[in-house]
Amino acid sequence: MLFLGTKKYPDEQEYHRYLKDHGGKDNASTGMEMTCYQFDVHKEHLEGALDRFAQFFISPLFTESATDREMNAVNSENENNLQSDGHRLYQLDKSLANSSHPFHKFGTGNLKTLRDDVPKHINVRDALLDFHKKYYSGVGHML
Repeated sequence: MLFLGTKKYPDEQEYHRYLKDHGGKDNASTGMEMTCYQFDVHKEHLEGALDRFAQFFISPLFTESATDREMNAVNSENENNLQSDGHRLYQLDKSLANSSHPFHKFGTGNLKTLRDDVPKHINVRDALLDFHKKYYSGVGHML
């Protein structure tokens, strides 16, 4: 979601286009406790890439349309995971954990958990922005 536009760079493709146009690429992977972002770009364009990257942590847009598309992408990923023995075993492990521990909860999300079961008084986009402001940190390290 962070890659989908910021106040300074509202075009959802700006970051990816900038990297591609300057010989770079990016990727991200999310684990239990953190998301690892990586990118490379020709050194003479590093400052521009870092500025675009930093904006994800400073002022992401989380537009309504991007939020809806991301919920659908998460749902599709979950649907694919239903056929994966590894993911099914992981969910079994989670179901056997202490029910009062956060690990016990469903871990990936689908349209039911991300949209349909959300109380009507909660705006998902606003909740994302609040969560980002309260919990999200760009603290990490560079390699």
